[in-house]
Order: sequence, then C-alpha cells, then structure tokens
Amino acid sequence: MVDLPICRVEGRIEIIPLVTGGCETAEFVYYALNELDKQYSIWPVRGGSTETKQGYYIGPKRIESYSLHIVKGGSLRVEWAAAESVTLSEGDIFCLYPMRTYTYYAIEGEPPPKMSWIVIDGPRAQDMLALTGLSWEHPFLKGKWTPEADRTLNGLLDLMRSGETEPAHVLSLEMQSLLYRLFAAVCRTAPKAHYSETTDWVRQSMSYIRQHASDGITVRQAARAAGMNRTYYSVAFTEKTGMSPSNYITQVRMDSAKRLLAETDASITEIAYTTGYSSLYAFTRMFKNRFSLTPTAYREEIRNGI
Repeated sequence: MVDLPICRVEGRIEIIPLVTGGCETAEFVYYALNELDKQYSIWPVRGGSTETKQGYYIGPKRIESYSLHIVKGGSLRVEWAAAESVTLSEGDIFCLYPMRTYTYYAIEGEPPPKMSWIVIDGPRAQDMLALTGLSWEHPFLKGKWTPEADRTLNGLLDLMRSGETEPAHVLSLEMQSLLYRLFAAVCRTAPKAHYSETTDWVRQSMSYIRQHASDGITVRQAARAAGMNRTYYSVAFTEKTGMSPSNYITQVRMDSAKRLLAETDASITEIAYTTGYSSLYAFTRMFKNRFSLTPTAYREEIRNGI
C-alpha cells in the first residue's frame, strides 16, 4: 500500500491528490465533521479511488468505521474471519466492518483491481448497510453496483473534493442527500427476501404508530400506511403483536400521557390534545378506563410518591 504524503488542508476537506507508490495510484479525500453532521444518523468520513498493480496487497488490517468498496475493474480476493474469503470483480461491492480483520489483494495472473470507496459512520450506519443486503456475516454483494449508484458516488466524492467552498450547513445537507441517494440506488438491487426481512411491516407499522399516535391517527390510516386492507391489517397485527392496532395506538397515547403528567406542569386539557384526543372528556374517560384513576389523581399520586 502506498505511504501517504502529508495532506494539504483546504477548509473542512483534506485532500491527498493522486499519488503513485508501491502497487497503487490512489486519491484520498477526508471529510471533517461539523456539529450539524453529528446530529444525523450517518455521515461520510473519507473516500477515494485507486488503480492497482500486480502485487497489490492490503492487510491484515482493521478500521474504526464502515468502508464500502466498489470494484470498478479487474479482480480482487478478500479474506476475513477465520477462513472466509471471496473473489470479486467489476460491479461487486464489499464492506469492511469496524474492528474486524480483513486482507485483500490482487490475484496473480488476473487484471489487478480498480476501486472506489466511501467510508461512513454514525449510529444507523450498520442498519443502512443491512438494507442493501450487506452484513457482518455476509460483507459483499455480487453484481449489485449500477450506473445510478456510480453517478451518485462520483457526485459525493466531487462534493467532498470541492466542499471547502460551501457553507458548513449547506455542505452537510448536500452530503446527506447524496448518501441517502447512494443507499437507495444499491437497495434497488437488494434481494427481495432480504428486503422483506429487514423492513418487516409489523416493526415498520409500530414505528409509524409511535410517530403519529399524537396526531390522532386511526387504524384505517395505519393500515393504509402499511399498504393493507384494514380488516386484514387488524387481524395480522393482532396475531403478530398480541394486541389489536387500536389498543396499541391507545397504549402509545397513554404512555405519553403518563410521562407528561409526571414530568411536566401541562394542564390536563393540554395533555389531552397533545396525545391526540379530540376532547378532555374522551381523554379522561380513556385514562380512567385504563388505570382506574383520573389523570389528576394519577398526577397527585406520582408527585406524592404513593
């Protein structure tokens, strides 16, 4: 692997121009996080491209983030774990997962690989990669790189190269847009069985209800969001969760009401409207049916430590 020269620093982007050494010619672009970036679920760390020669060999090595590599030409052998390995060629993708030992190298007698890469991190980075079919157990995809994904990655790298001219918040937002477009492009080629598993409709529906229960959503609206007939949705939801969707909506609202009663000085009327009820009467009746206490009595018990 080429020894890296001293970076030239331009604003928030550190750029190592195309450099030649050893068995590769490579460009490295480093992105410096700002405070807005840290509020997102994923963010870029660095990226680049390389053209290798015979004898190219990397590893064993570990990294601290998620490094998505795309084979643009030639062939490459990747090894990980105790005895896991795969041979990859043009259009294939592999991901280095954090703190896992990998080795990858050009195959003797085969054209050496050309690659691009983007390194990402963030609290949801692994979940985003899982949507594409990549995982710790299966860190590669065969033939899933598309022209759309390639254009998006090139746009992302171009933005990282020229980003020092952009205001920090504009750069962050554009980076986010391109990252999500990149994942969407790869997800379009993900196996349907895997997609169905990772986007299980019950989990998605429960998340949707938690997000919108305070908006006063109905079971019909939840079913529509899940793309199902209301009757079938209600039966299937109950079978999967052990409670009906209407009961789950009520549970989410009541949990929110209890927190507001215990932790705020909001009036009972305000809490009723905040949790999605159309009137104080409807809220109070539901709360008392659930807990055998009025909201006022519940608040008094909590504050008195009863």
